[in-house]
Amino acid sequence: MNHISLGEWKTYARGDMTADNRTFYEQHLYTCDQCMTLYMEAVESIQDEIPIIEEPSYIDEILSKIPFEQNKKISVEKEITKKWHEEKVFHYVLAAAMTFVLMTSGVFSELTNVSTQFEKNQQTHHQSSFTENVLNKTTDLLGRVEQSQKEEANDNE
Repeated sequence: MNHISLGEWKTYARGDMTADNRTFYEQHLYTCDQCMTLYMEAVESIQDEIPIIEEPSYIDEILSKIPFEQNKKISVEKEITKKWHEEKVFHYVLAAAMTFVLMTSGVFSELTNVSTQFEKNQQTHHQSSFTENVLNKTTDLLGRVEQSQKEEANDNE
């Protein structure tokens, strides 16, 4: 790979190159880390030659070239009125009132009674699951098969 010298990178940094050479140098920077380091050194070495922008007057020049329509006025702060049922406070008050009504009516205590009653019924009426039943029947079947094989073996002796 051909590397570009520091002097050529200084010329590139000053902008004293043709468009074709600039394109070639830019493409080369994408692929070569060593030349990127040389380019950074070149920029640092010619830093004193680069003009310093003291005032942002160029911004005023750019803004003066942009056409603005004076007839249209944009209101930044447009006040939107919300209906009373769309306010957050209304939702908080409604949730608090519903919670209070449900607590005083005993709905929550009834729910806990139902759940504890359900748990008690599950413990007293413990039924084996379908899988347990299949496993137990399979084990019994295999036990009977083994026993019959032993009996046949004893009969053959």
